[in-house]
Amino acid sequence: MNIVLSADEHYARYGAVVMASVIANTSDPECLNFFMLTPGLREETKRSLRDSVERIGAVLHVIDVDADELVGVKAGRFGVAALLPLMMHRYLPEDCERVIYLDCDVLVRGDLSVLWSVPLEGHVVAAALDLCNPSSRRSRILPDSYFNSGVMLVDLTAWRGSEVGERALACLEKEGDDFRYPDQDALNRVLEGGWLRLAPEWNFQPTAYAAVEKRYEHLVPYLSELKAAIRHPRIVHFIGAVKPWHGGCVHPLQSDFIAYSRHTPWPIDKKALRSSLPWSRRIRLLFKKFKIRRRRRLTAS
Repeated sequence: MNIVLSADEHYARYGAVVMASVIANTSDPECLNFFMLTPGLREETKRSLRDSVERIGAVLHVIDVDADELVGVKAGRFGVAALLPLMMHRYLPEDCERVIYLDCDVLVRGDLSVLWSVPLEGHVVAAALDLCNPSSRRSRILPDSYFNSGVMLVDLTAWRGSEVGERALACLEKEGDDFRYPDQDALNRVLEGGWLRLAPEWNFQPTAYAAVEKRYEHLVPYLSELKAAIRHPRIVHFIGAVKPWHGGCVHPLQSDFIAYSRHTPWPIDKKALRSSLPWSRRIRLLFKKFKIRRRRRLTAS
């Protein structure tokens, strides 16, 4: 099972948490073949990543990507590392025919072998719908046909044959100034109508809570799927500027991410995160505790 991540020096430690959660939820760690694409990591970081993965029996390939190829491509606030998945076909082995791509701000809570075995039915990519609130929906041309690229099952042979990466990069060079999420917007433009929709449990996004509680009109057709995803999310995606490694995080499953970080060389101390906040922020968080706990109870342990 080939699993691809991309990270720079800052995000590598969170990629380690992702890999730890994948390993913990598989019955056969030796079947896991991780690839981490990077514009550059310190040798110490590479060594720590390999040790944390390979002592369990899985395999990790850290691949240095020539970021000079991306000079002039609009990466926005996400940085060059966010664009590396578009180039994965150039750096992964030729005999690598299928991959699961994961962002470094996700947490795996289910066995990925289930996702790995999903039939792609001739599609290049399988991904979940990108959930958005009503105000964001109005800014999208085709909001119900737009996927989130943070979790993807990819037919890499078809990806190569259709030149998805090259076309997405060309799209970014031409239209990148108009894109809010560069790699995701480019992939949606290139793969429009050519992707398979995964159930939201495979890319569980925080908007699901509000969508169910407030019955967002544009997401009503998916309410039963969203409720099921809230109960049993297989992959949690911590979308947004505030991540589980930030003191101000209010995601109900933040503690799960922190728990898995203890299986890496970079454990996260939640108390230290909170104490780093000014008192005004800590007080605001106290008022949100009830909602956080209520939402957390909706998800099975």
